[in-house]
Amino acid sequence: MKVRCKKIINEHTQKEQANSPWLTIGKEYVVLMMEVYPIKTLYLLVDDSSNQAPALHDAKQFELISHFIPSNWMINPGDLEVVTLGPKVWQEPTFWEDCYDHDPKTLEIYKREARIIFEEEGEL
Repeated sequence: MKVRCKKIINEHTQKEQANSPWLTIGKEYVVLMMEVYPIKTLYLLVDDSSNQAPALHDAKQFELISHFIPSNWMINPGDLEVVTLGPKVWQEPTFWEDCYDHDPKTLEIYKREARIIFEEEGEL
């Protein structure tokens, strides 16, 4: 799944702004995972920040340009009114904490699953 940034909305003020250190208007991004809540949808993608770590961004900032669903995605209906679509191993309870703590095994799993998504979207 691929999206193009059409506007930038400040997450604190909810107002549109001209630029951001994380997103670039007109730029395309590969969606690595989605979180769907009753009132909003978030896309996990590698944004323009210098650390190249994936981050969640409100979907209302993007337009969908590729409807392709990666082969490693699964739907997890969750228990807190959130539906997650993404790699199964990324949906384990402590996966993202371990990833951001730089656990080597977890980082390798992240890279493996992200590679599949990027390859299937034709980005690698």
